[in-house]
Formats: sequence, C-alpha cells, structure tokens
Amino acid sequence: MKKEVITQADPKSPVSEVFRALRTNLQFMNRLGKAQTMLITSTVQAEGKSWVSANLATAFAQTGRKVVIVDADMRKPRQHKIFSLKMCPGLSNYLSEVNELGRREKFSYMDCIQKTEVENLSLLPSGNIPPNPSELLLTEKLEELIKGLENEYEVIIFDGAPCLLVTDSTIISRMVDSTVLVVSHKYTKVDDLKEAKKRIKSVGGKLIGVVLNRVEISSKKYANKYYYANNMGPSTNVKRAKHRESNEEVEEVKPRKEYEYIKPKKEIKEDKDYTRLKQEKSEDKKREEKIIQDYIDDKVEDTERKIMEEIEKEKGKRFATVKEVPSDKAREILESINNYK
Repeated sequence: MKKEVITQADPKSPVSEVFRALRTNLQFMNRLGKAQTMLITSTVQAEGKSWVSANLATAFAQTGRKVVIVDADMRKPRQHKIFSLKMCPGLSNYLSEVNELGRREKFSYMDCIQKTEVENLSLLPSGNIPPNPSELLLTEKLEELIKGLENEYEVIIFDGAPCLLVTDSTIISRMVDSTVLVVSHKYTKVDDLKEAKKRIKSVGGKLIGVVLNRVEISSKKYANKYYYANNMGPSTNVKRAKHRESNEEVEEVKPRKEYEYIKPKKEIKEDKDYTRLKQEKSEDKKREEKIIQDYIDDKVEDTERKIMEEIEKEKGKRFATVKEVPSDKAREILESINNYK
C-alpha cells in the first residue's frame, strides 16, 4: 500500500484529521436519509478524486464499519495501484462476464473483491479496461451489484470517472444515495463545476457537497492548529512527580511547549541550500583575497629587487623613502600596486 493513504500511514497528521472531519460532515449531512452508497467524482482529471476516495474510505473503516471501495473509473483506474492489489478480476469483468483473457466467464461480485491492508476495508477493482464502459454501467447488473454490496457492507464508496469528460459518473450518480464532487484549488473552473452540478441534478443524482483539494496552507499554520499531533509524551506534571520521588534535589523540569513546530522537508532542504551557498560564497571570497595578496606580494618582491638594482647602480647611495627611487620603472610598479589595491 502506498503512502498516499495518509489516514493509515500517519493517522495523527493534520491531513488525516481533515478526512475525519469530512467523514463526520458527511454523516451529519445524511443523518435524515439513507447514506450507505456514495459516489466520489470530479469535473475533469487530475483533481485528486481517487486520493480522496481512498483516504475517506479508510477514515470510515477506522470507525469499525465494514467498507468497500468500487473503482468505477474503468478508463484510468488507480485504486488497485494505491492499495497495491491486482487489477483483475474486477468491475468490468463482472459486468461484461468476460475474463482477463477475453473469454466468456460469469463472475460473482464477491469473487472480484479483495481485502486491503486496512482493517475493515475491501476493494472491488476496475478490472480490464473495456471498450464500452458507459454501456456496461447501463446494464441491470450494476443495480444488482449495488443491492448485493448493500447487504454485505455498511459503507460503499464509488470512485467514478470525471463527469465532464464521460457519462460514467452521471449514470452511477442516479443509483447511489449521494454524490461528492472533488475540485482542485486554482485548477478547476467555476463554469466546469456548474456544468457538473447541472448534469448530476438532471439525471436525479443527489449532490451533497464539494471537496476543495490542494489548498495551500503553511505547515506552521497546521502545527498551530493541530498541536497535539506531536504531543506524544506524558504531561509536565507527571515528569515533575517522578523527579521528586527519585531525587528531591533534582532541578524541576521546565514546562514544555504546547506544540513543537517541525520543519517540513522542503524548508529543511532550503535551509541546507542556503547554508551551502553561503559557505561557497565565503570560500570564493577567501580565494579571491588570496589571489590579490599573492599578486601584491609578487609585485612588492619585484619592486624591492628593482630598488636594490637601482641602489647598486647609484653606487650604494641610500634613499630615505621609496619615492626617492630615481628609476621611472620602479615608480611605475609602485603606482600600479597602489591602483590595484
């Protein structure tokens, strides 16, 4: 099972808490009516409907309910990849009565269902990708499947295809108790959302809400809101009591913070990159200073040699300062050194 099932991989994370809140909201929204079967769909592809379906189903399963996910996206299925299970046999094989080798074979829907690593959660995968998914969903076998699953499971979640690209999800929406649309922040168009709502309503589907996915929220804000996610140890008072029992002279433990902000990997990487660049810049500066100093030392040494030559030429005459050197060449060298500095 992949780590994208975050409600199972990291149940104390802020994202897992969001899915539990979504689960609660859906339960209260449907408390007056039947809410056993649910369709999760989107307007177009790449909005995160399969990810939402998998995590929402896991959140329901964690309450002790018997849950099944039906991968009804028979064009680009993903649920079998998310849960690391076989793709066949699945929904298309059950509806078409054709096995993965293309031969006629009748399937029971229970033969197609596989158990996941999550307790109380099962998966009915998509099966082979058929040439006519919409036509298969229009058969009476889909209604038989839903009735059969209702007798076996408490929560049934359909992961449907995007409803603006194909009619698959529109067909399913009229057979299930409720439909949820997944939209992506700064990606889904408002007109597309209105059109999707119109299509679902036109066939008698019950649209109960919209899930806004990929909203940009800083990790610090999450840490402030869900401080208890990292608060795993005993309370400060317990620690103090233990110290007093073991040794009266032990210094009292300082109260710890209500939460501890843990930097996400992205921020840690940025800090490391900044430190590395700063170190490289410092090393470059040192190399440049060394080159300049070596140049100056070479020029000074050369100038001293020139001065000694001039002194010998003047038969031992001493000069009070370098400026008194009669040689134009030596003076020119000194000026070049000063200009370089």
